[in-house]
Amino acid sequence: MLKLYSQKKAKRMIQDRDTLIRNICSSYHLPVACMKAILLMEIPQIDLADVAADAAVRLNWLRYSLGAEYAPGRHTRNPLKKYDSSTGFGQIFSQVAIDAILFAQSMGLPIYTGTPGELFPFRPDDLRQVWTRLNRDEVFNLSCAALNLLHAAFQMTGKTDLTQADNEELKLCFSRYNGNVRKVTAYGEQAFLYYLEYQHEEEILHGNTD
Repeated sequence: MLKLYSQKKAKRMIQDRDTLIRNICSSYHLPVACMKAILLMEIPQIDLADVAADAAVRLNWLRYSLGAEYAPGRHTRNPLKKYDSSTGFGQIFSQVAIDAILFAQSMGLPIYTGTPGELFPFRPDDLRQVWTRLNRDEVFNLSCAALNLLHAAFQMTGKTDLTQADNEELKLCFSRYNGNVRKVTAYGEQAFLYYLEYQHEEEILHGNTD
């Protein structure tokens, strides 16, 4: 399927959002290199199938808002029953974002100020509201991506401070970000390589090259 962004273009897009990414990472005590590595994994993989999936979700939520019954299918490849998709630069599902937000609240972590009020997993109105925000609001999308990475870290290592994570723990966190797995995957291995590249840039930027 035709990709929308080359890796070179993705790197430029990430650099253009450097200040935003740093602000989000600062809020969550998250290494900038971790966040950038995830984005460099996700953005180049966005293709026309993702655009079509987003369009199907957008149409179904519009139908729902006009009174259509919420009837998600077990197999979400059916466009008539697709109410969630990985969307935005962080490629986040609304259900994943809700889980990450609820985790952050339970841990007392700061939440992006635009986050909706009380959320419930699988409640249609919440799924619709969060997916729409993820799809339209870049700051919200990247904030949820950061929270999802912290949630993945907790699930895989029992902690959220990735500044103290070793190499294997980082690979596990990256792997979990991309799927419901409990082991290091090829995704996690590649994300870790991107992390090393960005971490090297951070060391040069801050003069820590010894």
